Amino acid sequence: MSVFHLKYRPHKVTDLDLPEVSDKINSIITSETDFQSLLFAGPKGSGKTSAARIIAKAVNCLKPKNGEACGKCENCLEIEKGNSLDIIEIDAASNRGIDDVRGLKENAYLSPIRLKKKIFIIDEVHMLTKEAFNALLKIIEEPPKNTLFILCTTDAQKIPETVLSRLLKVNFRKGKEEDLERSLAKVIKGEKIEISDEAKKEIIINSDGSFRNLQKTFNEIILQFGSKIGKEEVEKYFMASRGGYSGEELEKDLQAGEIKIIVEKLEKMAEKGVDFGELRLKWLEYFHQKMLVDLNNKEINKWIEILIRSGEMEKMAIIEQLPLELAVIEMVEKKESLKPKEEIEQKTEESLKPKEEVKEKKEESLKPKEGIKEVKVELVEVEEKWGNVLGAVKPYNHSVEAFLRAARPKKIKDGKLLIEVFYKFHKEKLEEEKNRKIVEMGLLKVFGGAVRFDCVLAEADSKRTMPMVNVNKEVKDSRDRPVASESEIYDVAKNIFG
Repeated sequence: MSVFHLKYRPHKVTDLDLPEVSDKINSIITSETDFQSLLFAGPKGSGKTSAARIIAKAVNCLKPKNGEACGKCENCLEIEKGNSLDIIEIDAASNRGIDDVRGLKENAYLSPIRLKKKIFIIDEVHMLTKEAFNALLKIIEEPPKNTLFILCTTDAQKIPETVLSRLLKVNFRKGKEEDLERSLAKVIKGEKIEISDEAKKEIIINSDGSFRNLQKTFNEIILQFGSKIGKEEVEKYFMASRGGYSGEELEKDLQAGEIKIIVEKLEKMAEKGVDFGELRLKWLEYFHQKMLVDLNNKEINKWIEILIRSGEMEKMAIIEQLPLELAVIEMVEKKESLKPKEEIEQKTEESLKPKEEVKEKKEESLKPKEGIKEVKVELVEVEEKWGNVLGAVKPYNHSVEAFLRAARPKKIKDGKLLIEVFYKFHKEKLEEEKNRKIVEMGLLKVFGGAVRFDCVLAEADSKRTMPMVNVNKEVKDSRDRPVASESEIYDVAKNIFG
């Protein structure tokens, strides 16, 4: 069986899933103006790359008709097979530096080998560095003859205005129900699949408006259940891929502040191979429905924001469940910060009480949150397991791990771990809320409970023995570490700044 999202990928302008995009691209191709720089902006799975390849074929076709490629000439066939050396696709997420753009520039000034136009399709262009964008701007300002640049992005706001102003923008969007149904119908007809209306609706609702997600999900359902699909089969598929942890159950655990229980459930689901991207979408759908009922529910609105942001981490996370684990920790913290007015008034009243009562309340507030038990650790134990802490932090954020690698556990004071850092910049970064959470998660994973910590700036004399930990080697005692060499310090700086 063929892969649906490849087999049924649009090949003509009129095949594009979004009607307004199809119309705009047709007007671009048939226009007398020779556009050389386009920007396709929109969510993932909305058809940007497919549209770019269709344009590449249309402008190079030997026998085009009304803006459509014939699909039969040697140029069309060469592009269809993916064999053309004049169609260059670049992933800016992996090739984001100035040297990569300089290489592109050198290639752009070479004449096409076989086709009429050389096409450069740059995916996720917003990932380019500032220097790379400056180099790209120079090419776009004065593009070489017989070239066409098509930049694709899921985040147009990150593209510098100087570059944006020189691009013709085509906006893509998530598919509406009728768009998705039309796209799914092509596959159903082509594969001769028998499917109920309820099953179709369930698949469409769970596609998150992405045509690619829609077809990939449908592909997996057919592989699992065959060519006769009802609502029961679809529900079984989503239950297995997303796990049995419903949005309603999650909300109950969040309201109770049960962070540890939630994380344990996610870890067990990871062992079963649950798709955490799918699970996040299920939770989003649940909270979206709750939001529509009560638009002024600040707590639900914040949770939705957090889940959306955690989706951005999914591509980078080495361990699939980590983005959601971080998300639920933040969700519980946001819940604490959005307490009802009655509680705020109660705190105001407390401020007028005698100091002894206030002190007693303050001491209670320092106790660990419900759901995570605070553990007492000894300095020797922390020193012995410091390398493990770095290894636990690294999958969350390489930069935070690099900061910690250039730090060391100094002492335990009043039950709190003091981490000695050697530069003010490192201290400020580690104390940022998002980075502090990552360190707390690393400590939680290594010591099995919450470990409170603070960062302290090292004395001037201490900097001569600045530590440098290699997380790939076992660290038996952080006090015996050698002084960092210049090359090691450079490696940390490279990890932090890229």
